[in-house]
Amino acid sequence: MYAIIENGSHQYRVQEGDLLTIDKQPGEAGSEIVFDRVLLVAGDGPPRIGTPLVEGARVVGQLVRTFRGKKIIIRKFRRRKGYRRKRGHRQTYTTVKITQVVAS
Repeated sequence: MYAIIENGSHQYRVQEGDLLTIDKQPGEAGSEIVFDRVLLVAGDGPPRIGTPLVEGARVVGQLVRTFRGKKIIIRKFRRRKGYRRKRGHRQTYTTVKITQVVAS
């Protein structure tokens, strides 16, 4: 059985046992995360498509770790004007292991 969930502005296709890297979520390693915004549940019989969400469906996951991604450099430059700006950014991510897909 698999589901399509929405988290933030992203959609993910998940099933039990998947490791999912998403934007930072509050909580400590080992804590439980419940995703209520389920758009589709499929696998056993015909798929259930939400309008926009599937009623009573949820996906349960366990927080594995929180980490920071690779540093990216943002550069601004205007030719012949002596204008240069350099800035760095590191996004914080959370890894979640999907433990249960509940269709209800």
